[in-house]
Amino acid sequence: MSDLTITASFPLGEFNAHNGEGRAEWPPAPARVLAAMLSAAHGLGEGVFEVEALFRCLPPRITAPPAGERQIGYRRWVPVNNELKTDKNGSPTGIVDRNDRLLEKQAKDPECGMMVGTGPSDVVRWTFAVDGPVDLGVLQKVARSVEYLGRPTSPVLLDVVDGAVEAPPGHSCWEPDQTGWIQLRVGTEGLLAALDAREEERRRSTVTGTHPYMSVRPTALYRLVGVQSGDGAAPDTRELLRTCSLYRMPHSGRQGAILVHAADAALVMEQLRDSLGEAGWMLPLIGGLGRRHLPVLRGVLVAGGLRLPSVGLAVRTGVVEARLAETRTLASLPRVLRAATVPSLQWTTVVPTAEEPEGIMDILEECASGLGCRLVAAERHSDSRSDGGVDVQQDNERWHVSVAFDAKVPGPVVFDGTLMVPLGATTLAVNPRRPRAD
Repeated sequence: MSDLTITASFPLGEFNAHNGEGRAEWPPAPARVLAAMLSAAHGLGEGVFEVEALFRCLPPRITAPPAGERQIGYRRWVPVNNELKTDKNGSPTGIVDRNDRLLEKQAKDPECGMMVGTGPSDVVRWTFAVDGPVDLGVLQKVARSVEYLGRPTSPVLLDVVDGAVEAPPGHSCWEPDQTGWIQLRVGTEGLLAALDAREEERRRSTVTGTHPYMSVRPTALYRLVGVQSGDGAAPDTRELLRTCSLYRMPHSGRQGAILVHAADAALVMEQLRDSLGEAGWMLPLIGGLGRRHLPVLRGVLVAGGLRLPSVGLAVRTGVVEARLAETRTLASLPRVLRAATVPSLQWTTVVPTAEEPEGIMDILEECASGLGCRLVAAERHSDSRSDGGVDVQQDNERWHVSVAFDAKVPGPVVFDGTLMVPLGATTLAVNPRRPRAD
């Protein structure tokens, strides 16, 4: 088993592509770069076998430089559904233009993507573990013939190098992890067969703009880590927030608004998980209200899962609607998330869990294994040991859990679908809103 690294740089400083949810894709999915190389190999007439072998590899490790999201608010009209002109041999030579084609709704969705640096260190890398020898020269020839990645507006310079290349400081790293929360499209033999079938369907089409839908979209779970796995560095907060959705509770300043007490955090998260599907982890955002600092639930940060505009929730004070909001609308959110992921030996829950003692130990052992450390101690208790945490209410068979590992590990540390926080962290509470002067 040896390593092989595909590298990509974007000379115009743009990577324009969207994921299955319509959001800007970052990092570029392994399936995307493999599909681009496969298309280039077919165009060259060589290297198809070598590229297809990469589809059978395990999901790669990915590193990428800092990037910022970009959006444009308009659509582009494209000449689709025009009949093709063909010669005597059946080869397409042009299109039969239609005067009425602009009357149809044939517009591409607004472009979205990422702004990337153009320096020598601004390189995206996919490192594959390959089994057996590879023809590096052929793969390099194929990679260098790829013209763009994503949309044609984002030209790319691809290359292939032998071995694993160390990423510069400041780059983010995504590693395959069965306990991860980030879903990225990856190459598999099933995807390879689906790409072949789509290309055949496109070849048989007699009109322009044919882009058959593929129902086969295999994904793998990834975890965002430091530049080097096990280096003890917390992941970039900006990259973490990019993978998350923020659901805010009713505004405390509006008359008649139903407040959601912090004690309902576990109940709220259970309902959100039922509504949002395969969410990775959640972090309740708790802050004080009024002079007495009544603990209320300001919102819930959700990693992964569906992005619904709103979710109805039943709490003790009534029925409320949690609305999807941009993460930047909560000014203290980066600080809270940074404090929740700082490297630590000891971690504790924010909301109590209903897991049995045996189940708690199984979850913690799996968690320690995914973090690359050993479990040293674990404890159940009724009082919250985190800033902004929720004490156990009455005898509801729920407990807080605190754990100690044999080495400092960075977050996110996930227990029972909820983010654990470092024991002793003091900046986890969301800032309360200042009272207005009437």
